Amino acid sequence: MKRSGIGPRCSARLPLGRRLVTYDRLHFGITVAGVAFSVLLMLFLLALYEGVRVESNGYIASRPADAWLAQENTTNFIKASSVMPASVVDAIAAYPGVAEAMPLLRLITQLSLGERGATAIVIGIDPHSSLGPPQLVQGSPLQGRGETVLDRALAQRIGARPGDRLLIQGHAFRVTGLCAGTNMILTQMAFVSYADAQQLLGVSGTTSYVLLRASAGTTGGRLVALYDRLLPHTHLLTQREFADNNMQELSDGLLPLLATVAILGAGIALSVLTLLLYSAILERRECYALLKAIGAPRTFLYRLILQQSLAAVSSGVALGMAAYAVCAPITRHVVPVIVLSLSPAAIGMVTAMALLVGVTGALVPLQRVSRIYPAELFRA
Repeated sequence: MKRSGIGPRCSARLPLGRRLVTYDRLHFGITVAGVAFSVLLMLFLLALYEGVRVESNGYIASRPADAWLAQENTTNFIKASSVMPASVVDAIAAYPGVAEAMPLLRLITQLSLGERGATAIVIGIDPHSSLGPPQLVQGSPLQGRGETVLDRALAQRIGARPGDRLLIQGHAFRVTGLCAGTNMILTQMAFVSYADAQQLLGVSGTTSYVLLRASAGTTGGRLVALYDRLLPHTHLLTQREFADNNMQELSDGLLPLLATVAILGAGIALSVLTLLLYSAILERRECYALLKAIGAPRTFLYRLILQQSLAAVSSGVALGMAAYAVCAPITRHVVPVIVLSLSPAAIGMVTAMALLVGVTGALVPLQRVSRIYPAELFRA
């Protein structure tokens, strides 16, 4: 005898999943909004994480140098100080295999433009060397004394544009251009000539680092193997080692905090979706009891729950991404120090996580449906 009831063919002709979704559009809309907000939160956190990771180490990692000379026991730029006599520049430049040695002087000081001011890392470089200038995004590069190139977020903070004149420790400088890859989130960089940096520091004959370019046929590793610690109280690192050390400092500091918050955001998304789906099941107990009473198998009911969950998640992901596309430019404008960088891989990861959350979030309602009795259809 052929068994009656709801089967795959009946479900194909009768789109129950879609009808249950549209049964209570307000509730479905709240579910979608909750998922969208969670997706928006994860996108922002991932974009901030990636932006901080790339931008904070952008200047160091992008140097066309082969090696860095620093003070003894100094291994990075972010959380270490380095002071050496300027004589080391000429000394190491005379070594075989060294094609160019450029001094770099770093100091932290105040900039001001009218009533607006900010603390910045001022970098003194040789404007005519290819090793020091940052990535320019607006205006013209640094040419000589009395000029400065500002990080674009720093410029927006104090309202500076190319052609403006500002004060650095009371000394007047003309802004020639704006640069990128120099936003360290907590503070930003400004670039002046090496001579101007010495004047601002108030101490001549010193340098913080020396950037080295190897001659043809020589590598940074070869320079380190030959000359590391040859000069008193100095330490030589390859460009890759120095950049990796800076990234390690970031990984031990701010980045774990952002990663933790991102994980918490995923947890919130799972909790919101599970709660909303669970409440939706409770509101429609009679519907599922009726389906059970007319012979719907458990697999059919499970498929309905999963369809509702994935419909809510898919709509929420689309809405969350659209909200990010609108909110990200506004956030950058309102808070210029925030760096957002969202890669296609990050978008794919958020989408995959959201779908996984949708499937996982359906598990609790599935268990609830399995305990619904057909007799509940007739309860008062």
